[in-house]
Amino acid sequence: MTDPKSTFKPEELLGNLRGHSFLSNYQLDVFCFKNGNGSPSETGWKLCHSLLPADLCTRICQPAVEQALKSVVTSNQPAVFHCPLGLLNFAVPLNSCSAPLCCVIGGGVRERSLDLFKLETIARTEDINPMAILDQLQKLPAVNEMELLRVAQKVHSLIPSFQKEEHHAIYVEKTTEQLNAIVQVSADIDAAVTSGEVVALLSETLGILFDVPTIAVALPEEGDRSFFLQRTWGDISLDQTTIGTDKLRRLIPGFATDVIVLQGEDAEELIPGGMADVLTCIPLISASELFGLVFVFDRELPTRDLLLTQIITGRVAGKLRQLQQQADYGKETSLSDKLMSIISSLALTEGQTELIRQVLEMGADLVSATSGSLMRIDDRGENLHIEAAIGMNLNLARSLNLKVGKGIAGRVALNGTPLLVNDIEKANLGQGVNRPRFKTKSFISLPLKFKEQILGVLNLADKKDQGLFTDADLEILTTFVEHAGAMIVRTLSLERAAVLEKLSLTDPLTELYNRRFLEKRMEEELNRSVRQGLSLTVMLIDLDHFKLYNDYNGHIAGDKALKKTSKILRSSVRDMDMVTRYGGEEFCIILPGTVKREAIFVAERVRRGIECEPFAGEEELPLGRLTASIGLSAFPEDGDSATALIHAADVALYQAKADGRNRITFSAPPQKKEEEHVQEATKSA
Repeated sequence: MTDPKSTFKPEELLGNLRGHSFLSNYQLDVFCFKNGNGSPSETGWKLCHSLLPADLCTRICQPAVEQALKSVVTSNQPAVFHCPLGLLNFAVPLNSCSAPLCCVIGGGVRERSLDLFKLETIARTEDINPMAILDQLQKLPAVNEMELLRVAQKVHSLIPSFQKEEHHAIYVEKTTEQLNAIVQVSADIDAAVTSGEVVALLSETLGILFDVPTIAVALPEEGDRSFFLQRTWGDISLDQTTIGTDKLRRLIPGFATDVIVLQGEDAEELIPGGMADVLTCIPLISASELFGLVFVFDRELPTRDLLLTQIITGRVAGKLRQLQQQADYGKETSLSDKLMSIISSLALTEGQTELIRQVLEMGADLVSATSGSLMRIDDRGENLHIEAAIGMNLNLARSLNLKVGKGIAGRVALNGTPLLVNDIEKANLGQGVNRPRFKTKSFISLPLKFKEQILGVLNLADKKDQGLFTDADLEILTTFVEHAGAMIVRTLSLERAAVLEKLSLTDPLTELYNRRFLEKRMEEELNRSVRQGLSLTVMLIDLDHFKLYNDYNGHIAGDKALKKTSKILRSSVRDMDMVTRYGGEEFCIILPGTVKREAIFVAERVRRGIECEPFAGEEELPLGRLTASIGLSAFPEDGDSATALIHAADVALYQAKADGRNRITFSAPPQKKEEEHVQEATKSA
């Protein structure tokens, strides 16, 4: 019989461990000392992930990691150890396996109570942003040492069984099952008829077989100068839809040939919005040609999974290559099919500015025009303004206005009749000879309409082959602009509705959200806090003696002071926090996922910011300057409803005022309030 120790592989051990649900929140790795196959600095970087730059993480974390792992290997007992930032890790010895002086390490979780003083000290010493690190720490699962030690002990009890031969067989069997699944999916990929189907099959296979949380795929756009990015697996919304090739070359030098892992700032720069701390970039290559990129979020695939992944990505790249060849071969399809495809793409465009640009570019593409403009009629119906241009500087084009009824486009806008000209010199248009900036004498000018309303004019000139525009061109463009006009009206209506909604939810003076929006979002944040077991802090801020300030300096100065205060509040909080004008000189800030002791940093930053900011005429106030009093309450200890939390913060604010103003006061928990009430009753008796 084969010696199980000789066939045992660390990759098999990790594969078996990852199959247990109690380890789903942990990042796992096998660490061996120098006579093994690892090093402390590498392990320290993997444990800390991307919270800090690699060199800084190595300098801060390496001593703690190395000391803990030596202790575990020496004692042959599992242990829990800390990272100075507040991360928790466990280590389990593997001295009984074929690789001596090795252990399993697990991390990716944090302590329930973070040492904010230590965090701020490290941040100040190393000149890094403490709030950015705190935000990342709060995203991690929270455990205590006893919970983590029990996990480590459970792993320790499982390891001997994984060294048995049957577990090696199980690992091989799992790999075989995954290979069989890939073979079956490959047949479906070969039968797919669109790149969308191919990408969907690829994403579903990777997501299910390898438990990948989020996947995005980038496919090259026309001219290969950029890649179109779309989320294909997982529940996220991407902030961008394209990635430039120059950006890819800068961040991923080998993106067209190799699998590359990006971390931290590089991952954020490639796909902004805090979407992923780690990005595994897998190229789709066939016949040495790149057909796209697969981005795996928050997962660095183990070697075995990566090899299996490359089998299916290779098959997908081959299919994409075949589809591209078919598309190139079928470019002579009917123009009506092309029109329907263009209209479908146009329907997905968001934003009026982008839609107008797309209408011009798609119209030009339909008839192979190389220059043109799209002009809109103003609200008074008197002038035409160029809003998009091809073959001319857009800023220069926008400076050129035309009266409705004047010139070629002006007459088209007035009478609503399209105009096709083969030779401007021979046409009786009162325009004289051809204008110098155009290459040919032929052009088309069409009105953009919605029902009977004329919205503007589409002008196109200079065919690529310098030929003449035809009646067929006019016919296809007439159909196109009918749809385009309806889409422009719809988009304009949606944007106006969005502006009106924003106005109804914001304070016109400070541009902060108003009380109505606060009530809506407060309920949403409370529901989320209940679902996810998170804290939430409410902060009420009131400017001290503000009525006196208005009396002394006038309401104009008072409005300026409120605007200044709103800027201080916005600059003092995170993007995820919500700042609102609660009424008059009172403001409210909601801090999701934040307990009181963490919120005190924000509250003090707000209080000090207002105290130190110069306000005109503040020397006349009782305190000699404009200050603020702040009351804090938190979910769940001070209440479980928006009304209760606002009331608790208001009571704390009142106490801050009573205690002398320019201070921060916490709301007392309900039990403490009851005790104080009893004490007061006893005294009065």
